[in-house]
Amino acid sequence: MVKTRHFLSNPTDNKMERVSNSIEALMNAAKAEIENFELRSEEKIIAYFSELPTIGRFPYKIILAEISDGSILSKFRQWDTEYNLKQWTSGINNLDRLRIITDEKILSETDTAILKKELSKLELIKLPETIRDQKTIILDGSEWKLGISLANKNRDYTWIASTEDINLFVPIIELIRKQYLDRIK
Repeated sequence: MVKTRHFLSNPTDNKMERVSNSIEALMNAAKAEIENFELRSEEKIIAYFSELPTIGRFPYKIILAEISDGSILSKFRQWDTEYNLKQWTSGINNLDRLRIITDEKILSETDTAILKKELSKLELIKLPETIRDQKTIILDGSEWKLGISLANKNRDYTWIASTEDINLFVPIIELIRKQYLDRIK
């Protein structure tokens, strides 16, 4: 039986905290938290990549945002699954107290040039509507997401198993992931 309850975090505060024994509720809360990037008015997302693994691993999302001066800012958010699951040993999870690891940095000039070159290549071709391999079944696998924002087209892709069209995006995915390889577990 799945239970989700709300408790007052502080008796003088009217904010309710959500606790649940549902793994699905926990994963949904984690997904919402890693999606919660605060952008400044001068930042525009040009690409993102995320991995939403099965429970027990570390879901994360990385965005690349262009700043008005042309530089690219990389922002990272990851749920510290290990910390929270060690903290909540009884199977009751506090959905409002997830530990989220964050970081941000400016891409190097070299990485910025590579990214802009790869995005320019994508501007010139017809992008696939999907890169999800519909013929493959994977049980208990990670869900991957990639988004790109180009001058004349925007695409969001989600897959568990991809088609060969993923090769169009591998240089961008590798560049995005490279920024935080030391943090991605």
